[in-house]
Amino acid sequence: MTSYGYGKKILTAVAVCALALSALAGPVQAEAKYKWKLTTFVPENSGTYRDFVKVFIKYVHDITDGEVEIKGFGVGVLANAFEGPKAVQDGVADIAFFYPAFLVNKDPANAIFTGMPGGLSAEAMFHWLYEGGGEKLWVDQRRETMGLHPVIGGIGPTEIFMNSHKAVRTEADLKGLKARTAGAWADLLSELGASPTVLQVTEIFTSLERKIIDATEFATPSTNIILGYHNVAKYIIIPGIHSPSFAYEALWKKDVWDGLSDDLKAKLELAGRMATLTGFLKTGMADLEAVKKLQAGNNEFVTLSPELIKKVRVIARAWSERKAAEQTAKGNPWMQKVTTSYYDFQDKWVKYGDYRLGDK
Repeated sequence: MTSYGYGKKILTAVAVCALALSALAGPVQAEAKYKWKLTTFVPENSGTYRDFVKVFIKYVHDITDGEVEIKGFGVGVLANAFEGPKAVQDGVADIAFFYPAFLVNKDPANAIFTGMPGGLSAEAMFHWLYEGGGEKLWVDQRRETMGLHPVIGGIGPTEIFMNSHKAVRTEADLKGLKARTAGAWADLLSELGASPTVLQVTEIFTSLERKIIDATEFATPSTNIILGYHNVAKYIIIPGIHSPSFAYEALWKKDVWDGLSDDLKAKLELAGRMATLTGFLKTGMADLEAVKKLQAGNNEFVTLSPELIKKVRVIARAWSERKAAEQTAKGNPWMQKVTTSYYDFQDKWVKYGDYRLGDK
């Protein structure tokens, strides 16, 4: 059986607080019954590793009272950024902490699990995944098509649109721009006239520094400042309409997951939720400090035009609907299922969300 139903029984506020407090109190640790190797898509010195991967590993250890011990490896040690799931399938790693957009060419549903350009905000993404049916679709898709079982391991806030050698405000400014990206945004950048290229994170800085590429997007301000993109590219383009929010997953082999006790599955799911919330908060606070430093520096912030933001929303939804039709014709129903769920939820969120007050 899959365990998201079982896990929800203990995923209440009381359970979360009780288990988190017991972890802080330092319970008696059992000897590790499971010792798992985890591969990920980022270096160990990145904000993503600090705020999500390490947090996930610690919550797993603490909530299981030491029954599970995970050793994390940065990108390139066990697998490259794009091959985390394969490393688990092949037995090279026990867990892959992964960014689904890297699999968009295998199944475009991965673009939506990651967070679509012009799509849900982080607040809306939390609601869709955990209460709006997104998590169940994610679990079912992975189990049926990949023989893997996912636990959501992170949801993040809006990214920087680009660190760039050229100012970008309008669609015209994108024409011919050589930009590093991944996922559905690569297709959409092409549609907007840019020239996208997909690079691993370890390749981005040098490519930007040497002007092999004109611009890059990768993660939020706090990760960008660690990786130093602002030191080699003058312009910081905002807001990140290409990634209003994003999500990560931790992947196990389905057979390994199914062999765990229901109690341990629930604890791992709880660890995923706690890491998701904690990582979101840590990233948000770190991003504020990063932007403060960047604004005080020598970079120039450039804001996208409302017209470009609106166009991204339109073409992103059209891309999703087109891909859904193509996949359905090939006998793959998942893109249609995920597209319908995601955009129905976004429409509901927008239509009935006028009561929400923004911060500006």
